[in-house]
Formats: sequence, C-alpha cells, structure tokens
Amino acid sequence: MASFLLGLGFLTITFFRWYTGDLIPYPFVFWISGLAMVWSGILFLRFTPSTKDIQNKRRIDENIKDLKENGEKIIVDLTKCELKENSFTEERERYGDDNELLTPSIARDIEAWNAIGGDSMRNIKQVEVIQTVIIYSWLNNKTGKTEIFNSRVINKDKITLSFYLDREKKTALYVDKLNREKYYFDLDFLNA
Repeated sequence: MASFLLGLGFLTITFFRWYTGDLIPYPFVFWISGLAMVWSGILFLRFTPSTKDIQNKRRIDENIKDLKENGEKIIVDLTKCELKENSFTEERERYGDDNELLTPSIARDIEAWNAIGGDSMRNIKQVEVIQTVIIYSWLNNKTGKTEIFNSRVINKDKITLSFYLDREKKTALYVDKLNREKYYFDLDFLNA
C-alpha cells in the first residue's frame, strides 16, 4: 500500500508539475493531492510494522495460546512475589530512524556533525529507563524442588508495579509440562 501511494504520488506530482493543457481546469489541486499521497506513503512506511514483526508476534501469540491450553496452570499469589528494579540512563538519538530512507537530511547532517565532534547540535538525549521484573519462587510438590520464575521486563518502577499487584492479588503462570524453562506469566492486567 505504501509503495503504491508513493508511486502514484510521484507520478501525479511529475505529471501535473508541467501540465499545461486545458482539459483539467485546476492542475494545482492534483499536484497537491499527489504530494499528499507521497506523504501518506511515507507515513505508512514509517508506522506500519514489518512482515518480520508481524510473524514474530503471531509466533509468540501461538506459543502463549499453546501454553495456556496445554501447560500446567499455577495460581500465583502476587503479594508473595519479589520485585527487582533496574534503573539506568542511556543515550538515544533525537532524530533519525532505523530506515535510512525515512531519515530526514537534517538528521543525517546532525549525525555527521556529531561524528566529527561538533557540540553545537547534539543528536543525543539522555533518557531515564526504569525496568522491573517479578520473581516468583514456587515449591514443586512433584520434585520437591523450588522453581524460580521471572516475568518479562516491565517498564514500570517498583512502587507503581506494586500498586498494580496489590490491586490484582493473583494471576496465572502457565508452565510447559516437558520443559520447565518455557513458561508464561499472565500479566495482561498491566495493560488495562
């Protein structure tokens, strides 16, 4: 879709830029619509997930569904979980994009200036990153061993996350019966 809009927009712009005929009364309107199509195509390219991202999400969703249907369901008392927080500051680019075609030329100029040591226009900003992990220790009655399960990294501070956990009280943990390293913490309540 994005390629179609870009192509059609460029053709429209090119054609109506030098159009001098009398058949179409307002060629400038078509030139503007071509420009709008080009911008729409660029926005589609920038904000539409790639095929690889869609396939990865689909695979993850299938694994979660399989664990929920076939895995061992453990009810987790969230008040007995340990929270570990990791906070740090990192440098991120202010401008630019991973896709070189979508990076504005001014961003490339700033990156080049930063590379040669110019300090007047820094393309880097300091960002505070806060991450927390839920750790649940569970005594497996079948083996007599304590198993430790870590949640995915949650982008909330420890205090905020503890409010969510106090409100929810319990959640489910789905563990593969054959491979205990494969599990899923059901933390969908954090997205509500």
